[in-house]
Amino acid sequence: MIRSMTGFGSASGFFAGRTVTVEIKSVNGRFREVAARLPKVCACLEEAVKKLVAARLERGRVDLWVQIDDREARRSSLKVDFDLARAMAEQLNELAAGLGLAGRAGLDHLLTLGVVAPEEPSLSAEELWAALEPLVREALAALVAMREAEGRNLHQDLSRRLAALSGLSGRVRERAAGAAEALLARLRNRLAELGADLKIEPARLVQEAALLADRADITEELVRLDSHLVGFGRLIESPEPVGRRLDFLLQEMGREVNTMGSKAQDLDLTGLVLDMKAELEKLREQVQNIE
Repeated sequence: MIRSMTGFGSASGFFAGRTVTVEIKSVNGRFREVAARLPKVCACLEEAVKKLVAARLERGRVDLWVQIDDREARRSSLKVDFDLARAMAEQLNELAAGLGLAGRAGLDHLLTLGVVAPEEPSLSAEELWAALEPLVREALAALVAMREAEGRNLHQDLSRRLAALSGLSGRVRERAAGAAEALLARLRNRLAELGADLKIEPARLVQEAALLADRADITEELVRLDSHLVGFGRLIESPEPVGRRLDFLLQEMGREVNTMGSKAQDLDLTGLVLDMKAELEKLREQVQNIE
Protein backbone atom coordinates (compact mmCIF):
# COMPACT_ATOMS: atom_id res chain seq x y z
CA MET A 1 0.00 0.00 0.00
CA ILE A 2 1.26 3.48 -0.82
CA ARG A 3 2.53 5.78 1.94
CA SER A 4 2.43 9.52 2.36
CA MET A 5 5.63 11.49 2.93
CA THR A 6 4.07 13.53 5.75
CA GLY A 7 4.22 12.29 9.32
CA PHE A 8 5.40 12.77 12.89
CA GLY A 9 6.65 10.46 15.62
CA SER A 10 8.19 10.80 19.08
CA ALA A 11 9.53 8.65 21.91
CA SER A 12 10.95 9.27 25.39
CA GLY A 13 13.06 7.28 27.80
CA PHE A 14 15.13 7.56 30.99
CA PHE A 15 18.88 7.02 30.96
CA ALA A 16 21.57 7.72 33.57
CA GLY A 17 19.32 10.12 35.46
CA ARG A 18 18.34 11.95 32.27
CA THR A 19 15.14 12.11 30.21
CA VAL A 20 15.88 11.55 26.53
CA THR A 21 13.29 12.59 23.92
CA VAL A 22 13.40 11.87 20.19
CA GLU A 23 11.09 13.64 17.73
CA ILE A 24 10.90 13.04 13.97
CA LYS A 25 8.94 15.02 11.39
CA SER A 26 8.78 14.42 7.64
CA VAL A 27 7.30 16.41 4.77
CA ASN A 28 7.23 16.13 0.99
CA GLY A 29 10.54 16.02 -0.82
CA ARG A 30 11.75 14.86 -4.19
CA PHE A 31 14.54 12.84 -2.58
CA ARG A 32 15.39 11.66 0.92
CA GLU A 33 17.02 14.41 2.95
CA VAL A 34 17.70 13.89 6.66
CA ALA A 35 18.67 16.64 9.10
CA ALA A 36 19.56 15.43 12.62
CA ARG A 37 19.95 17.83 15.55
CA LEU A 38 21.68 16.11 18.48
CA PRO A 39 23.15 17.43 21.74
CA LYS A 40 26.92 17.74 21.84
CA VAL A 41 27.27 14.61 23.96
CA CYS A 42 25.53 12.59 21.17
CA ALA A 43 27.21 14.25 18.19
CA CYS A 44 29.26 11.14 17.46
CA LEU A 45 26.03 9.20 16.81
CA GLU A 46 24.64 11.44 14.05
CA GLU A 47 25.58 9.13 11.17
CA ALA A 48 24.19 6.09 12.96
CA VAL A 49 20.89 7.92 13.52
CA LYS A 50 20.70 8.95 9.85
CA LYS A 51 21.37 5.36 8.80
CA LEU A 52 18.39 4.17 10.84
CA VAL A 53 16.16 6.77 9.20
CA ALA A 54 17.39 5.85 5.71
CA ALA A 55 16.55 2.19 6.36
CA ARG A 56 12.87 3.04 6.96
CA LEU A 57 12.15 6.03 4.71
CA GLU A 58 12.70 6.23 0.96
CA ARG A 59 11.73 9.84 0.23
CA GLY A 60 10.92 13.10 1.97
CA ARG A 61 12.51 15.88 3.97
CA VAL A 62 13.10 14.46 7.47
CA ASP A 63 13.96 16.48 10.58
CA LEU A 64 15.04 14.64 13.72
CA TRP A 65 15.65 16.16 17.16
CA VAL A 66 17.20 14.58 20.25
CA GLN A 67 16.74 16.43 23.54
CA ILE A 68 18.28 15.51 26.88
CA ASP A 69 16.84 16.90 30.11
CA ASP A 70 19.53 16.44 32.77
CA ARG A 71 18.18 18.68 35.53
CA GLU A 72 17.49 15.78 37.88
CA ALA A 73 20.92 14.30 37.23
CA ARG A 74 22.60 17.63 37.93
CA ARG A 75 20.79 18.01 41.25
CA SER A 76 21.75 14.52 42.40
CA SER A 77 25.37 14.55 41.28
CA LEU A 78 26.92 17.69 42.71
CA LYS A 79 30.65 17.45 43.30
CA VAL A 80 32.58 19.65 45.75
CA ASP A 81 36.28 20.28 45.08
CA PHE A 82 37.50 20.67 48.69
CA ASP A 83 41.15 21.16 47.74
CA LEU A 84 40.22 23.98 45.38
CA ALA A 85 37.90 25.50 48.00
CA ARG A 86 40.67 25.54 50.66
CA ALA A 87 43.19 27.07 48.30
CA MET A 88 40.73 29.76 47.18
CA ALA A 89 39.70 30.56 50.77
CA GLU A 90 43.33 31.01 51.79
CA GLN A 91 44.05 33.24 48.80
CA LEU A 92 40.94 35.36 49.42
CA ASN A 93 41.87 35.80 53.08
CA GLU A 94 45.42 36.77 52.11
CA LEU A 95 44.03 39.23 49.57
CA ALA A 96 41.76 40.81 52.17
CA ALA A 97 44.62 41.11 54.70
CA GLY A 98 47.00 42.53 52.10
CA LEU A 99 44.52 45.19 51.09
CA GLY A 100 43.45 45.95 54.63
CA LEU A 101 39.88 44.82 53.99
CA ALA A 102 37.57 43.57 56.69
CA GLY A 103 35.96 40.14 56.60
CA ARG A 104 36.97 36.66 55.53
CA ALA A 105 36.12 34.41 52.62
CA GLY A 106 32.60 33.01 52.93
CA LEU A 107 30.68 30.20 51.27
CA ASP A 108 28.91 32.56 48.88
CA HIS A 109 32.29 33.73 47.58
CA LEU A 110 33.45 30.19 46.98
CA LEU A 111 30.24 29.17 45.19
CA THR A 112 30.66 31.95 42.66
CA LEU A 113 34.16 30.66 41.93
CA GLY A 114 32.88 27.23 40.90
CA VAL A 115 34.03 24.95 43.69
CA VAL A 116 30.64 23.17 43.48
CA ALA A 117 29.63 21.78 40.07
CA PRO A 118 27.59 18.89 38.62
CA GLU A 119 29.58 15.75 38.22
CA GLU A 120 29.60 14.75 34.58
CA PRO A 121 29.47 10.96 34.17
CA SER A 122 31.79 9.44 31.64
CA LEU A 123 29.59 7.71 29.03
CA SER A 124 30.91 5.77 26.08
CA ALA A 125 29.45 5.97 22.59
CA GLU A 126 28.25 2.39 22.99
CA GLU A 127 26.31 3.25 26.14
CA LEU A 128 24.78 6.33 24.53
CA TRP A 129 23.76 4.37 21.43
CA ALA A 130 22.24 1.57 23.53
CA ALA A 131 19.95 4.18 25.08
CA LEU A 132 19.24 6.23 21.96
CA GLU A 133 18.73 3.55 19.30
CA PRO A 134 15.46 2.05 20.66
CA LEU A 135 14.00 5.56 21.04
CA VAL A 136 14.85 6.45 17.43
CA ARG A 137 13.29 3.19 16.26
CA GLU A 138 10.14 3.82 18.31
CA ALA A 139 9.77 7.38 16.97
CA LEU A 140 10.35 6.12 13.43
CA ALA A 141 7.68 3.43 13.87
CA ALA A 142 5.17 6.08 14.96
CA LEU A 143 6.07 8.30 12.00
CA VAL A 144 5.75 5.40 9.53
CA ALA A 145 2.36 4.46 11.01
CA MET A 146 1.13 8.02 10.41
CA ARG A 147 2.49 7.99 6.84
CA GLU A 148 0.73 4.68 6.19
CA ALA A 149 -2.58 6.00 7.56
CA GLU A 150 -2.34 9.04 5.30
CA GLY A 151 -1.37 6.69 2.47
CA ARG A 152 -4.66 4.82 2.87
CA ASN A 153 -6.55 8.09 2.45
CA LEU A 154 -4.50 8.93 -0.62
CA HIS A 155 -5.16 5.47 -2.05
CA GLN A 156 -8.93 5.99 -1.79
CA ASP A 157 -8.75 9.35 -3.53
CA LEU A 158 -6.44 8.10 -6.28
CA SER A 159 -8.68 5.09 -6.90
CA ARG A 160 -11.73 7.34 -7.34
CA ARG A 161 -9.93 9.62 -9.75
CA LEU A 162 -8.51 6.67 -11.65
CA ALA A 163 -12.03 5.30 -12.10
CA ALA A 164 -13.20 8.72 -13.30
CA LEU A 165 -10.38 8.83 -15.86
CA SER A 166 -11.23 5.35 -17.08
CA GLY A 167 -14.86 6.40 -17.52
CA LEU A 168 -13.82 9.48 -19.49
CA SER A 169 -11.54 7.37 -21.65
CA GLY A 170 -14.48 5.11 -22.51
CA ARG A 171 -16.63 8.09 -23.45
CA VAL A 172 -13.86 9.49 -25.63
CA ARG A 173 -13.58 6.11 -27.37
CA GLU A 174 -17.32 6.07 -28.08
CA ARG A 175 -17.25 9.62 -29.37
CA ALA A 176 -14.21 8.98 -31.56
CA ALA A 177 -15.80 5.86 -33.09
CA GLY A 178 -18.12 7.97 -35.25
CA ALA A 179 -15.48 10.55 -36.17
CA ALA A 180 -15.16 9.43 -39.82
CA GLU A 181 -18.90 9.62 -40.48
CA ALA A 182 -19.14 12.98 -38.73
CA LEU A 183 -16.26 14.39 -40.79
CA LEU A 184 -17.85 13.18 -44.02
CA ALA A 185 -21.16 14.80 -43.07
CA ARG A 186 -19.48 18.09 -42.22
CA LEU A 187 -17.53 18.02 -45.46
CA ARG A 188 -20.72 17.49 -47.50
CA ASN A 189 -22.48 20.30 -45.65
CA ARG A 190 -19.56 22.62 -46.26
CA LEU A 191 -19.51 21.83 -49.95
CA ALA A 192 -23.24 22.41 -50.10
CA GLU A 193 -22.75 25.82 -48.54
CA LEU A 194 -20.11 26.72 -51.13
CA GLY A 195 -22.55 26.19 -54.00
CA ALA A 196 -24.47 23.65 -55.95
CA ASP A 197 -22.29 24.16 -59.06
CA LEU A 198 -19.34 22.35 -57.50
CA LYS A 199 -18.98 18.94 -59.08
CA ILE A 200 -17.03 16.45 -56.90
CA GLU A 201 -17.10 12.73 -57.39
CA PRO A 202 -18.50 10.84 -54.38
CA ALA A 203 -15.42 8.59 -54.26
CA ARG A 204 -13.13 11.61 -54.05
CA LEU A 205 -15.28 13.05 -51.28
CA VAL A 206 -15.06 9.83 -49.30
CA GLN A 207 -11.30 9.72 -49.86
CA GLU A 208 -10.80 13.25 -48.51
CA ALA A 209 -12.98 12.49 -45.52
CA ALA A 210 -10.93 9.36 -44.84
CA LEU A 211 -7.70 11.36 -44.93
CA LEU A 212 -9.10 13.87 -42.46
CA ALA A 213 -10.37 11.08 -40.21
CA ASP A 214 -6.96 9.41 -40.27
CA ARG A 215 -5.31 12.62 -39.08
CA ALA A 216 -7.87 12.91 -36.31
CA ASP A 217 -7.64 9.24 -35.28
CA ILE A 218 -6.80 8.83 -31.58
CA THR A 219 -6.96 5.05 -31.34
CA GLU A 220 -3.26 4.67 -30.53
CA GLU A 221 -3.42 7.37 -27.87
CA LEU A 222 -6.42 5.70 -26.25
CA VAL A 223 -4.70 2.30 -26.23
CA ARG A 224 -1.59 3.74 -24.59
CA LEU A 225 -3.64 5.76 -22.11
CA ASP A 226 -5.65 2.72 -21.06
CA SER A 227 -2.40 0.78 -20.61
CA HIS A 228 -1.05 3.56 -18.38
CA LEU A 229 -4.26 3.57 -16.35
CA VAL A 230 -3.89 -0.15 -15.69
CA GLY A 231 -0.25 0.34 -14.72
CA PHE A 232 -1.17 3.20 -12.39
CA GLY A 233 -3.75 1.01 -10.67
CA ARG A 234 -1.16 -1.73 -10.11
CA LEU A 235 1.41 0.69 -8.71
CA ILE A 236 -0.87 2.13 -6.04
CA GLU A 237 -1.36 -1.42 -4.74
CA SER A 238 2.39 -2.06 -4.49
CA PRO A 239 4.02 -2.27 -1.04
CA GLU A 240 7.14 -0.61 -2.44
CA PRO A 241 7.75 3.17 -2.65
CA VAL A 242 6.27 4.15 -6.03
CA GLY A 243 5.98 7.93 -5.91
CA ARG A 244 8.59 8.60 -8.60
CA ARG A 245 7.17 5.94 -10.92
CA LEU A 246 3.64 7.32 -10.51
CA ASP A 247 4.89 10.80 -11.32
CA PHE A 248 6.59 9.55 -14.49
CA LEU A 249 3.48 7.60 -15.50
CA LEU A 250 1.34 10.71 -15.09
CA GLN A 251 3.66 12.59 -17.45
CA GLU A 252 3.10 9.88 -20.07
CA MET A 253 -0.65 9.97 -19.53
CA GLY A 254 -0.63 13.76 -19.89
CA ARG A 255 1.24 13.45 -23.17
CA GLU A 256 -1.40 11.10 -24.61
CA VAL A 257 -4.28 13.31 -23.48
CA ASN A 258 -2.63 16.41 -24.94
CA THR A 259 -2.26 14.65 -28.28
CA MET A 260 -5.94 13.72 -28.20
CA GLY A 261 -6.80 17.34 -27.59
CA SER A 262 -4.76 18.49 -30.56
CA LYS A 263 -6.55 15.99 -32.79
CA ALA A 264 -10.06 16.64 -31.48
CA GLN A 265 -12.43 17.70 -34.27
CA ASP A 266 -15.60 18.52 -32.31
CA LEU A 267 -16.57 20.40 -29.18
CA ASP A 268 -17.91 17.35 -27.33
CA LEU A 269 -14.63 15.51 -27.72
CA THR A 270 -12.67 18.62 -26.71
CA GLY A 271 -14.83 18.92 -23.58
CA LEU A 272 -14.10 15.32 -22.59
CA VAL A 273 -10.36 15.87 -23.10
CA LEU A 274 -10.48 18.94 -20.87
CA ASP A 275 -12.21 16.89 -18.17
CA MET A 276 -9.44 14.30 -18.45
CA LYS A 277 -6.80 17.01 -18.06
CA ALA A 278 -8.51 18.26 -14.91
CA GLU A 279 -8.50 14.77 -13.38
CA LEU A 280 -4.85 14.28 -14.33
CA GLU A 281 -3.91 17.53 -12.61
CA LYS A 282 -5.68 16.43 -9.42
CA LEU A 283 -3.86 13.10 -9.59
CA ARG A 284 -0.56 14.90 -10.07
CA GLU A 285 -1.14 17.03 -6.97
CA GLN A 286 -1.83 13.96 -4.85
CA VAL A 287 1.09 11.96 -6.22
CA GLN A 288 3.47 14.68 -4.97
CA ASN A 289 2.59 13.46 -1.45
CA ILE A 290 3.47 9.82 -2.10
CA GLU A 291 6.72 8.22 -0.99
